[in-house]
Amino acid sequence: QGFVVIACDLPGHGLSSGERASIDDFAVYQDVVQALFEQAKALQLPQPWHLFGQSTGGAIVVDHLLSHGVDSPAQGKTFLLSPLVRPRAWGWSQLSYYLLRPFVKGIARRFSDNTNDPQFKPFLEADPLQPRQLPTAWVGALARWIKRVEAAPRSTRRPLIVQGEEDMTVDWQHNLKVLRSKFDQPEVLMLPRGRHHLANEIPEIRQQYFGFLTDHLK
Repeated sequence: QGFVVIACDLPGHGLSSGERASIDDFAVYQDVVQALFEQAKALQLPQPWHLFGQSTGGAIVVDHLLSHGVDSPAQGKTFLLSPLVRPRAWGWSQLSYYLLRPFVKGIARRFSDNTNDPQFKPFLEADPLQPRQLPTAWVGALARWIKRVEAAPRSTRRPLIVQGEEDMTVDWQHNLKVLRSKFDQPEVLMLPRGRHHLANEIPEIRQQYFGFLTDHLK
């Protein structure tokens, strides 16, 4: 559709350096966002700049908007797919974290069917760049970030959110309540059959939200 896109692998993911899938503090992700803005500026990318994040990427965008919404370099639209605030069963995850933290540095990662595409899970399992453990350091950083973002002041920005109702990765009911309280009447598109990894959903589901995104970019 003629848009210029800049993206990255987060620290510890894909081809980026850093301990695999770990982070000491979610503030590091904000350094990544600022670095992307610097790259976009150096490349003289056309404006306005839009923001687009899925899952943890959505959490990073939410954090940026709540901290810099008015003076953000990205004054275009904001799109969030299955944004993370709290993961599903967060209470149990916290208990496990505090019990296991003194003894282990990571928990074995389980690959779930997080799209309706039957080929996506085998693709992830065969991908050598996929981390096999969830470091306890990342869970601790998430716990501190959740407290901070849920206590953050309200923003005047108005993101557009796409959320699947069959998402078993994030606590989307809670998350939508938080996002509606933090932003100015965000517009939400619910997908009854959508699971968590919407970017790799089946074409039928992707087409539903592609139209939604396109309408708001006109």
